[in-house]
Amino acid sequence: MTDTVLFDMDGVLIDSEPVSIRILMDWFLLKGVRLTMKDVEPYLGAGEEVFFTGPARDKGLDVDLSEASSYFKEHYPSLMAASLDDCAKALSSAVVRHLRKVGFKVAVCSSAPHWKVLANIRVIGLDEDDFDMVLSGEEVVNNKPDGEIYRKAAKRLGSEPASCLVVEDSRAGIMAGLDAGMKVLGIAGTGDVSTLCSWGACAASEDIGILLGGSTMEQTVDILDRQGDDTRLFGANMIRVRRPDAPAADIQEMIEAAKRTREHAYTPYSHFKVGACVRSAATGRIYTGCNVENSSYGATICAERNALLHAIAEEGTIGVDALVVVSDDDPPAPPCAMCLQVLAEFTAPDTPVILSSLKGDVHRYVFSDLLPRPFIFPSQRK
Repeated sequence: MTDTVLFDMDGVLIDSEPVSIRILMDWFLLKGVRLTMKDVEPYLGAGEEVFFTGPARDKGLDVDLSEASSYFKEHYPSLMAASLDDCAKALSSAVVRHLRKVGFKVAVCSSAPHWKVLANIRVIGLDEDDFDMVLSGEEVVNNKPDGEIYRKAAKRLGSEPASCLVVEDSRAGIMAGLDAGMKVLGIAGTGDVSTLCSWGACAASEDIGILLGGSTMEQTVDILDRQGDDTRLFGANMIRVRRPDAPAADIQEMIEAAKRTREHAYTPYSHFKVGACVRSAATGRIYTGCNVENSSYGATICAERNALLHAIAEEGTIGVDALVVVSDDDPPAPPCAMCLQVLAEFTAPDTPVILSSLKGDVHRYVFSDLLPRPFIFPSQRK
């Protein structure tokens, strides 16, 4: 059972990332380089050195790390104290005190330097003694996404990795928790709850207030376990699925939508029109596509891939919980091998696949019937 909670600091206990990013951008601007969020995002949560050297390397700028660190340290405390609202401070301090009261061991494990961690602790109205341990970036060799900081924390606290819950907001941090063999609760900020789950978090929440739900350690663990039940693996992606009572298009509605879209197919060479429809596991919404041929046959896109790309363009990473394909064939045509492999990235083995002819001949399968052993890139396998 979970008995230890290991908090990341930035973006979890305190929303310091906007201030950190502002100081980073200001320092680069002094050097004549204007950064955007796209330049900064890959280096969030990976420690102070990477925070400065990553964007600098990308921009071809030599960094004097001691100068950059001094600039950051000079401006950070006052800006941080002025930026955090009282509600956020109260929530963080309440969560930490509550967890210790009901029996959890609680630690901060931050890639930030020790001075910054202590400054943040003070801003939220706590002292270092309010935690069982505070571990900072100077005490590890390998920064996140390596799990060294979490492994070291567990060892010092006398906790087994399997009994630890890591609370993180960044992809690097989630990967570090998983690398350490621990469960990870994702906190929305760097990514939304679905994105956090796709990065590997076993559960995700809008804020750390979820940790206040239980009056005992057992109740808190139960709440987290049930939170995790809202996520499911679709191919290579953990997707937070819609609530059971949330409306979703039924199969007949999907068939009719695919039929209508089929009429828009561009097929001057084969004259074989196909319409497809996928349903999002997260929202229940449906997205359609038709086949679009090309003089260079290899550039043709099938209806199934067209529908999937339509869904991703609207929602981002998606889980497909139903697929419908409509064709004028007897029996109705299945997806081609290329479409099946593309769909495998976003589809569960038991996802229903419905093949329908224009005459109403309907064949029902599950995805694994059509592609029993899809290729999933090794690093993406859950």
